[in-house]
Amino acid sequence: MGNRWGVALLGLWLGPALAQGGAAGPGSPVVSLEEVRVTADPLAPAEVRATRPVSVLQGQDLQRALDTAIGSTLAGQPGVHSSAFGAAAGRPVIRGQDGARVRVTQDGLDSFDASATSPDHAVAIDPLAARRVEVLRGPATLLYGGAAIGGLVNIGTGRIPPQRLGAPEGGALLTADPGNHGHQSALGVSGGQGGLNWSIGGFERRAGDYRIPGRIDAADPASTAARLPNSRFSGEGGHAGLSWVGDRLTLGLAHGELGSRYGIPTEADVSIRLKQQRTDALAIVERPLPGIARLRATLADGRYRHDEVEGSGQVGTAFRSSGRESRVELTHEPIAQVRGVFGWQGRERTLRVSGDEAYLPGNQERQDALFYVGERALGPTRLEFGWRGEQARLRPDAATGLPGRDFSLQSASAGVSLPLDAAHRIGLNLAMAQRAPAAEELYANGPHAATATLEIGDAALSRERSMNLDLSVRRTTGALRWKAGLYANRFSNYIHGRTTDENGDGIADRVDAANHIENSAAAPGAGEFTRLVYTQAGARFNGLEAELTWQPAGSPWGLRLFGDTARGRIDGEGNAPRMAPTRVGASLDIEHGAWSGFVSAMRVAGQNRIAALETRTDGYTRVDAEIAWRARGGDARGLTLFLQGRNLLNETIRPHTSFVKDRVPQPGRTVMAGLRASF
Repeated sequence: MGNRWGVALLGLWLGPALAQGGAAGPGSPVVSLEEVRVTADPLAPAEVRATRPVSVLQGQDLQRALDTAIGSTLAGQPGVHSSAFGAAAGRPVIRGQDGARVRVTQDGLDSFDASATSPDHAVAIDPLAARRVEVLRGPATLLYGGAAIGGLVNIGTGRIPPQRLGAPEGGALLTADPGNHGHQSALGVSGGQGGLNWSIGGFERRAGDYRIPGRIDAADPASTAARLPNSRFSGEGGHAGLSWVGDRLTLGLAHGELGSRYGIPTEADVSIRLKQQRTDALAIVERPLPGIARLRATLADGRYRHDEVEGSGQVGTAFRSSGRESRVELTHEPIAQVRGVFGWQGRERTLRVSGDEAYLPGNQERQDALFYVGERALGPTRLEFGWRGEQARLRPDAATGLPGRDFSLQSASAGVSLPLDAAHRIGLNLAMAQRAPAAEELYANGPHAATATLEIGDAALSRERSMNLDLSVRRTTGALRWKAGLYANRFSNYIHGRTTDENGDGIADRVDAANHIENSAAAPGAGEFTRLVYTQAGARFNGLEAELTWQPAGSPWGLRLFGDTARGRIDGEGNAPRMAPTRVGASLDIEHGAWSGFVSAMRVAGQNRIAALETRTDGYTRVDAEIAWRARGGDARGLTLFLQGRNLLNETIRPHTSFVKDRVPQPGRTVMAGLRASF
C-alpha cells in the first residue's frame, strides 16, 4: 500500500497561527485538572473518565511554559524531562525513555526531522507554533506504533481550522531578553465566512550566547566563564492554511516552512542550519456509510535538510530527508454497546547523510499498520481495549553492503476505569508493545563529534518488547484536585547504547576516529570519542508521578504541587544511563484585577544512582516568577505586559538526562520583558 499523494503548495512563507504566547521555565504553570479533550486519541476520552497517563498543556498554562525547545517547554510536567543540548535542541524524555522511543508529532503526524537520531538535532517544530501540547504515556501511546513505546508528544497547531470561523481574530507576542541579547516575536490571525476559513501567521526569534552561573566544564575549575560559547540560536517560520467546513464535509490544506540555525556548545566553531517544508491535508466526512459515524483522513508531506557547518563555512555533515505519512480513522456506531475506531496508518521516509562525520548510512523506512481501539461503559465503569499490527521495513543504501531488515510488530492494551466515590476514580491499564530497531541502532558506525561518541550499531538486533502496567487515581471535582500514578515497565531485548571498558580499568574507553583506544588509567583524558556500542538486554523501569491543584471558587489564589521519581535498571549492567532524579515542585498563582503573576520553585535532587562509567550530577533549586498587567478590552481581548524571571537563584543546572550535562550547563538567571496581545 503506497501513501504517495500529490499536493498543491500554497507558496506562502508565513508563520504558525498563534492565539497566545509567552515563555516560562518548567514548573511555572498551574495546570488545571479539568475535563479536556485529547485529540491524539481518536476516541478522545475526557481525562476525568479515562484515568490514563495523559497531560494537556494549553491556554495560559502553555503561554507560561513556552521555551525555546519542545523538551524544555514540557519539562515541568510530571514524568517529563528534556534531553537539554543547549538552548535550541531538547527532545522530551518521558519516564526515562528518549530518542527512538519517544515520538513527536505535529497535528498527529510525523515531525519529519532527524531529532530522534541524535540529541544535538532539534525538533523541527518551534514551540511558538503550538496551540496545545498533548503528552501521552504508557498504554495511551498504542495507536502510534513502536516509535512511541516510551511516550508521545503531539503538538497541535490549528493550521487547518477545524470549525467555522467568523470575523478575523488573532494574537501577537513580543519579548526582549537583554541579558542574552535575545528577542522573539510571533503573530497569528484566523477568520472565515460562509464555511470557508483561513489561518496565517509567522514567528521569529534570536538569541546570543547565554549567560551561565560559573564553570563550563563540571570537572574543570579553570573553565569559568560568563557565557556558554556557541550557544546562540535563531529561527523563523510560517504557515498558511485553508479549510471548508460544511454540514457533513470538512476539507483543509496547510503549508508551512521553518528555518533555524544554532550553535553546538560542545564544538566551538560548529553550527547546525536546518530547513523544513511541510504540507498537511485533512478530510472529515460525517456519517459517510451506514454504521460509520465519522471518517477522518489526514496526510502530511515533509522535506527536511540540515547542515552541520564548520567555522570555515564548509558543510561537514549534511542530512537530507523526505517523508510522507497518512492516517485514516473510521469511527463506528456502537455495536453491542462498544464504541470504537479502526484505521490504517502509513509512513515512509528517505534519509541521506553525507560528509566527514556521516556515522549513519542513508536508508529508507516504511511502515504500514492497522489498528482498532474500543470502549464500553458498564454503568459507571469503563472498559477500554486496543490492538495494532504493523509491518516495518528498513533498507540501508545498497552501496553499504549492510542487510535490510523487516519486522512484524504487534501491540495490544486493555484498561478499566471505575469510580471509588462521587469525586474519585481509579484506573488500571495494561499494554504490550513491540518496537523495531531504529536505523542508528542497526547501522551507526563512526564518530559523532557533537556528543563526543563513536557509535557502533548492530545490524542483527531483534525487535524490542515491553509490558507496561499503569495504575492511577485522581480527584477531579471541587477546589482541591489531584492525580497520582504508579507505573512498571518491563522490557525484553531493550536496545541501548552501552559505554565500553574493554580493559576493565574503570575508565570509559576513549578512542580516535578509527576506533583505536587511546586512553588508560594513566592518561584518562586521551582520545577524542567515548565508544558507544548498541546492544540488547532485559530492563525494568518503575516510577511514581503525582500532581495537586487547589483553586477555591472565587479566590484569586491558585496552588500547584507536583513530584515524580523514576528508577531504571538494565539486566547485567545495573542502573540505566541518564535517568532523571527525583524532583518536587510548587507554583503559586494570583490574579487581582488587572494584575496577575506566579512564583514557582522546583527542587531537583542529585543523581547518585548512575550507570557504569557515568558521572554523578548535583541537585539544584530553580525559582521562576512573573508579574503581568492586562489592559482589558470589552471582552477577552486585550494587551498584557509582563516581566518574567527564570532561574532567579542563578543555580548551576545540569540535567542528568543530557548527554552533555558535564560540558553544557543550562542558562543562569534570565530576566525578560514582553507583551501578549489578542484581538
